[in-house]
Amino acid sequence: MMLNGSQKALRPRIRDSVLVFSRGDILQFFCTMELRVKEFNVPDFVTELIPLLDGTRTVAELEFAMQSSHGYSSEVLADVLGVLSEERLLDRAVPSSITSHRFTRQEQLFEEFIASYPQLPDSPQVLQDRLAQARVVIVGMGGAGSWVLQPLVAAGVGRFDILDPDVVDVTNLNRQVLFTEADLGKSKVNAAAGKALMINTAVQIKAHRQRVESPDDLSTALSSADLIVNCADEPSVVAASDTVAAAAQRAGVAHLVGGAYGGNLGVLGISVIPGQTVCWECVRAETVNDHGRAEMVALKGRTRSGGSLAPVSGIVGNFIAWEALRILLGLPLGLSNQVRELDIMTLEWRVRPVSARPSCTNCSHLA
Repeated sequence: MMLNGSQKALRPRIRDSVLVFSRGDILQFFCTMELRVKEFNVPDFVTELIPLLDGTRTVAELEFAMQSSHGYSSEVLADVLGVLSEERLLDRAVPSSITSHRFTRQEQLFEEFIASYPQLPDSPQVLQDRLAQARVVIVGMGGAGSWVLQPLVAAGVGRFDILDPDVVDVTNLNRQVLFTEADLGKSKVNAAAGKALMINTAVQIKAHRQRVESPDDLSTALSSADLIVNCADEPSVVAASDTVAAAAQRAGVAHLVGGAYGGNLGVLGISVIPGQTVCWECVRAETVNDHGRAEMVALKGRTRSGGSLAPVSGIVGNFIAWEALRILLGLPLGLSNQVRELDIMTLEWRVRPVSARPSCTNCSHLA
């Protein structure tokens, strides 16, 4: 394999997440990002080459540095670089010209995403710009919603609409992360918006003290949204998710619905990309008759709100926020086409795959 002039101007760099070990003529590459190990038998010069693959030298400079090493030839060097690239052991991202800024550590992680997923653009700044330009709607600003908003603001998502009819109550303070005693009696959306601006003054956030009762209540917010997340639980999580999903499906907007927590169970919800993943209606059809309940009469339901702690609502809210970022960035999804529940006590996952119904008007083409 021969390299042309433009290829020789590249500055190959082994990914930060890749650790390299040697044993005789064997090199082992351990990618901590993907928990992946690759081993190769290599000529002597490759062991000398590895420390030089730090992004500071062009290929032409590497050729000059290696020319007197045992086993070296320009063709073998080109082959080695080709294999490292094919195995996703080299950075693919264009390095940022800015040495340190608010999102430096985040963009370092984006470099790893870019190396792992070829569908992503080769610039961490482009991914950061995606977040800055995104608009996210969050329905419900309580135990889950406040934990969803905080990390999205910190990550640089630029625009929000948040909806909730309630005021901050003293019983909220044990788990709703954005509120303090000073917020008691204030509307949740106004208090949350104020805290969001304290995290990032560049954020644009519209606070709507509003109860969502029908899909039409979301028409305006969804007209320019990239994603809507349901964190409301009235009249129930399922009913609120029905409303949000119906509005989002009609508008063609990505949505995260069905997330909840209670006792020792965290339900992370379902991510839906209209036309690309199983819809919420198919999830509901799959789960409505769990344990044969469709034919049963309810004798007792909940008589009061379920108990919870900040770590539990935080676990669920942060998982939802992480899925939201995956949607906005174009990363593979973790909560689509399945129902995923976490037992907080045992830390065991319960995962149920869900398929599209052949009769579904939203996603039957996926069946």
